Amino acid sequence: MSVSFRSLLSLLVLGISLFVHAQDKNDDGPFVRYVEQGVQAQWYCQGQVIRKDFAQVAHFTLPAVCGFSKAIQVQSENFNFPSIGKYTTNKLAAISDIHGQYGSMKQLLQAHGIIDGQLNWSYGDGHLVITGDVLDRGDQVTEAMWLLYLLDAQAKQVGGAVHLLLGNHETMVMANDLRYVHPKYLKIAQEYGQTYPELFNQDTVLGRWLRSKPVLVQVNDSMFMHAGLHPDYLNLNRSVADVNEQFRLSLGLPKAEVKKNDTLAFLYGSLGPIWYRGYFNEPQLQEAQLDKVLQYMQVKRIVVGHTTMSGVYSHYQGKVLAIDGDIKSGKQGEILLYQNGQWQRGTLQGERLSIPELNSAKTKDMNEIKLNEGK
Repeated sequence: MSVSFRSLLSLLVLGISLFVHAQDKNDDGPFVRYVEQGVQAQWYCQGQVIRKDFAQVAHFTLPAVCGFSKAIQVQSENFNFPSIGKYTTNKLAAISDIHGQYGSMKQLLQAHGIIDGQLNWSYGDGHLVITGDVLDRGDQVTEAMWLLYLLDAQAKQVGGAVHLLLGNHETMVMANDLRYVHPKYLKIAQEYGQTYPELFNQDTVLGRWLRSKPVLVQVNDSMFMHAGLHPDYLNLNRSVADVNEQFRLSLGLPKAEVKKNDTLAFLYGSLGPIWYRGYFNEPQLQEAQLDKVLQYMQVKRIVVGHTTMSGVYSHYQGKVLAIDGDIKSGKQGEILLYQNGQWQRGTLQGERLSIPELNSAKTKDMNEIKLNEGK
């Protein structure tokens, strides 16, 4: 009887320990690096670094030790870079600027049927676009990255797609600009004996996956990117595929090196696709100039994040859709939805609201915008 009691007591203590462990906000991982013998995974659990080696480099399962709560199916290390960047679908969802707010991202995706309660893809042959800035600011960047990594593979298996685009914060981290990194990650990287950018180097699973992602992608008649395009972009006379390749080859270059190349200087500059704010900030781009960009890109609209607003809004009579709905605050956020020819904005509570501005040429007033200049 006493043995049974001791066993029950031990189980109770273990359960309490696991509960406390699960609630530890400083837990994180995994970070997975390719090594000569396979891969090495690292977790940071209750103030301790846990390392585990695996002989395989792909098509095996990483256990959920701490940090990300789901086992991870590691994919092939040779991620294919999209050469076309043009897709069609009858069902589309798009979010932006997650910035480590994994809880809000997960809530939005579950509320609108993109993922199920077990964090699995449930959107069928639909397409999900994330217009950049998963990294920085928040303290659950790792969880957000791994969920998108898993969804990317799951969507492909059923004819869907996840289009993760690079934003200015992804390029900043790769270039060792750490101004907006949450202190938690600087500490954890130090515990691993690495710098934070090294956790996303080319010798890591997430690093290679990120480097396979574009900056521009067209879905149906809409061009998606992080920030926007100034008409001076036309002077580059480069295709979408070429622009994506320019970014891919230059990721991680120091700012001084970028400035030496006129094309890169523009693409990484304030008028380029990862920083431009001229659709919303003064001096605001004239609609006639925007029309030239749309005509050159051969699309009806541009969909962007980067400039924070209170929700998903239409501008320029539906020619620009702004989808940075302030997920980064951890208190709100919206998702852009398209199905059967209808555009909607979805809330965290699962509401779906029409976007009549796409048809009525009604643009949201500028006072509804909450600009974040330091972003």
